[in-house]
Amino acid sequence: MTRWMPGLAALRDYKLSYLPHDLGAGLTLGAVMVPVGLAYGELAGLPLAGLYGSMLPLVAYALFGSARQLIVGPDSAMAAIVAVTLLPLAHGDAGRLAVLAAGLGILVGVMCLLGAVLRLGFIANFLSKPVIVGFMHGLALVIVGAQLPKVLGIKAEGETTLEQFVSLLSHLGDSNLVSLAIGAGSFAVIVLCRRFAPRLPGAVLALVIAALAVVLFGLDKHGIALVGHVPAGLPGFVLPIASLADFDSLLPIAMVAALVSFSDTIITARAFAARNHERIDANQELLALGFANLVSGVSQGLPISASDSRTAVAEAAGARTQVTSLIAAAVIAAVMLWFSGFLAYLPMAALGGVLMAAAWSLCEFHEFARLWRFRGVSLAGALVTLVGVVALGVMEGILLGAAFSIVLLLRAFAFPPDAVLGRTPDGEWHDPAYRSEAQPVPGLLVYRFSALLFCANCNLFRDRIEALIATAQKPVQAVVIDCGAIHDVDIMACEMLATLDRELGERGIRLAFGNLRDRVKVDIMRALEISLEGNDPTYPTVAAAAQAMKLS
Repeated sequence: MTRWMPGLAALRDYKLSYLPHDLGAGLTLGAVMVPVGLAYGELAGLPLAGLYGSMLPLVAYALFGSARQLIVGPDSAMAAIVAVTLLPLAHGDAGRLAVLAAGLGILVGVMCLLGAVLRLGFIANFLSKPVIVGFMHGLALVIVGAQLPKVLGIKAEGETTLEQFVSLLSHLGDSNLVSLAIGAGSFAVIVLCRRFAPRLPGAVLALVIAALAVVLFGLDKHGIALVGHVPAGLPGFVLPIASLADFDSLLPIAMVAALVSFSDTIITARAFAARNHERIDANQELLALGFANLVSGVSQGLPISASDSRTAVAEAAGARTQVTSLIAAAVIAAVMLWFSGFLAYLPMAALGGVLMAAAWSLCEFHEFARLWRFRGVSLAGALVTLVGVVALGVMEGILLGAAFSIVLLLRAFAFPPDAVLGRTPDGEWHDPAYRSEAQPVPGLLVYRFSALLFCANCNLFRDRIEALIATAQKPVQAVVIDCGAIHDVDIMACEMLATLDRELGERGIRLAFGNLRDRVKVDIMRALEISLEGNDPTYPTVAAAAQAMKLS
């Protein structure tokens, strides 16, 4: 049971010292998730479905997920998918829209479970460190861009964060100063609590103060937007029954939604796990996401994925384990049953301040300097992802960053590092760039190629050797290839080696291989069998190959 449900093992080994942190974070998270869930539900055309998708999915993920702090729930991407694809299918019928949205959630859950069974989590391995760093800082800007209109009391147009910032700049003169004061005050309370009183739930304190200010000073009369009335009650369990035609329409939408949900979940989970030196099991995340979407569907909720902003809120509030999710789900249920009336006085600007404080906690600017010191191209990958997230969208930015990483990977394979080796006094062969005592032997070329040898780089390999032979101070009589880093070859590379061996032989230059892997040796020998007429050109070490050339 604990293998399939890591949450059970976490509860069994739970430390009571975590409870105050998880309790405060759970209360904060629950207070934030109610109005945020309503907002995403409104975007999808089903206000209560956003709240219904913020309860049981939290419990499901807490039991099946591998991340200690990740928070799941409806988000802008899932709500937008429902709004764009399902609203036209519903033809204005709210009941039909609810059935379609629940059915989509169940289909997404089934696809995620199928992906877990097929162990497709390896797809997440293409998300590199620069992509994650760029994503986290881009995400902070996305959160800020989404919340600034609430804090300033103005409307912003545009689909991307960049367009929203441009729109905000043109409307700054219309800002509501009272709303700005509430948002800035909430942000300040949270940051000050985090700095000087980390045990206090700063977000809850900020929301309570803001609601009291509305009641005591009548701030709603100054044009302050409030959450407003929230209907009471819990969702019922319903299995949505769709027609065959609806199933055909939902299937491709579910495939896209599942891919978006998993990509968003895994990159958010890994990003927050890296901050806390933890590891994420991608296949377990698929399993958890599958069950979370299933329970959301049967409880009339929206399809769900990881919530980056709410995860940031939970982390900033001090969450230690998934007990935070369980407490948040209980808070939402309690609010829906007994306290929905209190939400009416909560200013939207205060919620914006809470989420902007969470965004600030995501920023680790020293990571950019660290990437630059390691390798400049790593910083470029982070910046490409960041700009993509802000200018194009979250998923588009992630895909752009991943594509950039793949291009760099292919470039590394096509143009790998190589070196001409020299012999040290102890008879070993090393790169003179790192071992100054390594000296080349006249008439002998010892060449190291540090990558698999395949169609994309085999011609570069051949051109490099021919250029080294042509520029050698003394005529080359033998070439030894250090194959320690060549872990695989394809047939095109083998054909190239056969041609190279034949052409070098015609010029009186022998070709040998040292430190060759057994599997690669079999492939190369197949290609060189005819030209060498049974002579074995492979040796266990580079030193043995050089010695066999009788030049060293």
